[in-house]
Amino acid sequence: MLDMRSVSDTFCLTIGDPTGIGPEITARFLAHQAALPEDGVNLRIFGDIANLVQTADALGIELPEGTRFDYENTQYIRYSSDRKTPGQVAYESIEASVSEIQAGKAHALVTGPISKENLQLAGVPYSGHTEMLQHLARKAYGQPYQSDMLFVYRHFRMLLLTRHVSLRKVSETLSIREVNQSLANLAEFFQSACKIQSPRLCVLGVNPHAGEIDGEEEERILKPALKLVSERYGFGIEPPVAADAAFRHFDINRLHYDAYVAAYHDQGLIPFKMVAGLNAVNITIGLPFLRTSVSHGTAPDIVGQGLADPCSLIEAYKAAFQLSNSLPSKPEPVLSC
Repeated sequence: MLDMRSVSDTFCLTIGDPTGIGPEITARFLAHQAALPEDGVNLRIFGDIANLVQTADALGIELPEGTRFDYENTQYIRYSSDRKTPGQVAYESIEASVSEIQAGKAHALVTGPISKENLQLAGVPYSGHTEMLQHLARKAYGQPYQSDMLFVYRHFRMLLLTRHVSLRKVSETLSIREVNQSLANLAEFFQSACKIQSPRLCVLGVNPHAGEIDGEEEERILKPALKLVSERYGFGIEPPVAADAAFRHFDINRLHYDAYVAAYHDQGLIPFKMVAGLNAVNITIGLPFLRTSVSHGTAPDIVGQGLADPCSLIEAYKAAFQLSNSLPSKPEPVLSC
């Protein structure tokens, strides 16, 4: 069991796909971190380190060294000079980080962006970090975890019930069991990490007008799942609301809800990213360890141009740092407070 009683520990940081902007934002983040007073956290950086060094040199950045910074090169196949594909590097960096955490050598993971296309080319059968980490956690800890994506900006939080599936597959992907577990993850960690016993949740309907005219997902799936969570955790949850009206008069400084729950990817992330921009952080709840991430992709259109903004990675690290002290002493999923 991991001990999360202190931030004076080690965080794993994955660079992400080496062909994207991960190396650039990592170099800029490390320079930013090295310029700050020590915060008691050591960083283990996993990925294509030679590429990271080359990128830093091109940017005129000197990568920090010393006991606070440890670089773990996952680029080469063991006992060989053969280079791995970008998807292999990204996946094995994450796999190595989870192993470090499971072994008690680190207790938090901060991840850079990965390419779903390159993961597929490498034969990795997962559509993103969330699914990948769920698999690795189940394998490492021997428990049937369900992980969920929670996006956080200040006190604006957005949970996704489905992730990287096409719109036509949303209905068949939703189920009472999985929606119940997603909301249970959210409820438990509002109560344990944020000390909010009765969080105010706004659940967005799947259909126009939340199924008032057409569509059955609200009645067949969402309402039964809401009832189960409400009864289990002892707080009321309003029925699903029409998504087009949920953000009318939205004010980030005067939020009526502690979290919004979106049925599908773009339904939640369009309004969220309009407000949060690159300050957004993706937190995985439902894992036996703390994981935060950038909220953007690999941005191949700007690679090598010196334009990549490290803001989301900096914010992801800050979230991990803040949350690492607010968690219980047992390994649990996290929620930004």
